[in-house]
Amino acid sequence: MMTPIERPREIMTPDQAAEYLQVNTETIYRYIRSGKLIASKLGRGYRITKPNLDALLWSTSTRPDIKLREFSDQEIAEFEDADRLTGKAKAIAEGLDRLDERILPD
Repeated sequence: MMTPIERPREIMTPDQAAEYLQVNTETIYRYIRSGKLIASKLGRGYRITKPNLDALLWSTSTRPDIKLREFSDQEIAEFEDADRLTGKAKAIAEGLDRLDERILPD
């Protein structure tokens, strides 16, 4: 029997974060205590978001010349506006969606 491929969780415990990064759990706690890893303390335990783990990977990159770019809300809105389908392209995409719904019903 095939097992489904597990996707990384979006919110992880320190143990899950350690497994995701392939490090010891104590390393995760050390990063949290030092401020290198942002975590939320909920009750007695920590929760860490996957984007924070990914940011940690970028911040410890062996290639300091390559930076993770952050975009402002305005820049993101401009990207979305530029990417929005209009006119003929929108009509074609809507037609493909309707065709897809007929071929592959829920």
